[in-house]
Amino acid sequence: MAATFSISVLTPEGLIWEGRASAVNAPGVAGGFGVLAHHQPMVAALQPGPLVITAEDGTLVQFRLGVGVFEVTAFHDVLVLADSAATV
Repeated sequence: MAATFSISVLTPEGLIWEGRASAVNAPGVAGGFGVLAHHQPMVAALQPGPLVITAEDGTLVQFRLGVGVFEVTAFHDVLVLADSAATV
């Protein structure tokens, strides 16, 4: 089984999705990027585009994000803050 991490997707309306994931791909302003478990802490600006989460069970969870911020915390959790997020 792949290593996993906790991820939360939030907008001004509240929590959109929360769970465990093995990977996430996000639309960074400097280009798209991916994160796996045990990634080093980082903060990145997000541009509008697709956020693709590979959930712990292997299913893909997809959102269309607005602008926002992506953070990998010192505890290796991921926090996505966006001005909007719609399921795809």
